[in-house]
Amino acid sequence: MGCLPGNEVELVQMAPFADPMYLNINGTHLAIRKETAIHILIEITHE
Repeated sequence: MGCLPGNEVELVQMAPFADPMYLNINGTHLAIRKETAIHILIEITHE
């Protein structure tokens, strides 16, 4: 479980003070801390 290049990432919810963040990564729900999330490079796409 994790986040790899090319995965689709959706922000589902943020806890108070933005830590942790609740993400949907290719259909898998994952809660990660802000200090980990800063290492994820995001490209915004519009559907």
